[in-house]
Amino acid sequence: MTTRGRRLVGPLALGALLVLAGCSIGTGGGVPDRTPTLTPAPIPGGERAATTDASGSGGPRLVEGRQVAPGLRTGGVADPFALARAHHAQLSDHSFTRADSRTVVDGNGTLRATRTDIEVARGGTPFLLTRSSVSAPRYDVNAPYSDAMIYHDGDAAFYRLVAADNVTYGTDAGATAAEVESDRTGSDAVLGLLTTFRWEVTRLEIGGAVRYRLESTAVVAPDALDDAYLLTDPRDAEVRMLVGPDGRVYRYRLEYETTYDGRRAGVTETARWSDVGTTTVDPPGWLDRARNESVGAPSEGETRP
Repeated sequence: MTTRGRRLVGPLALGALLVLAGCSIGTGGGVPDRTPTLTPAPIPGGERAATTDASGSGGPRLVEGRQVAPGLRTGGVADPFALARAHHAQLSDHSFTRADSRTVVDGNGTLRATRTDIEVARGGTPFLLTRSSVSAPRYDVNAPYSDAMIYHDGDAAFYRLVAADNVTYGTDAGATAAEVESDRTGSDAVLGLLTTFRWEVTRLEIGGAVRYRLESTAVVAPDALDDAYLLTDPRDAEVRMLVGPDGRVYRYRLEYETTYDGRRAGVTETARWSDVGTTTVDPPGWLDRARNESVGAPSEGETRP
């Protein structure tokens, strides 16, 4: 449902954008699905950066060693902001593909699984974002759409949404690229991880190219993981991240245990960047239909669901 040439009716547009941002409106009695957001804390810069260590030692620590990438030293992450900025800079001037996933499991199998794929052209637009999600009946978190696709051409957002057996197409001429997906390069997600953990750095050679494997050794900001509906007491968190000498992050994997409805559950989040400089973003086959779909304004007394 859309309007042609003007902004989409508010609730539907907002729902479409929120589900892609990882924050959606529950249906069938469920509660909203909110992906944990790791909030970075301010960290001083400099040649020997000190970070606040909240994992038990009760004081600042210095990261020593030779610099091997922006903000990264052989002794650990010295400046997470510099490393996240370098990752963003390496991707913002190139096309790329990014794939994110989040899975919640318990002793009986998968409770919820989501996957987000985004293909981004050089400069940030156009981009095509696809998100799919599925929940087990015993998990009280769901999304209004099982599949959602948004194509942004730099001027307007076009979408295809699937809910049960219904497919909705439309256009939101007023939605900016940043409103649909503000963190296309994933630098905010990377920064959140870098500021939440303490790191050990290992030099690798993969296919003749130098890479650095970052492995978490302690949680510096434990409260950063505690931000998901119905999941409580996050613990035993571990992260692995692969970084290049230029600061570009190639992939990461976050795993931790939590509790759902009194039972132990596990959460796994992954991200991978690929096809840098070679990704092409073609208009989807349903674009014309999204452009042509339209509805009139609600009649007197009618309200939108």
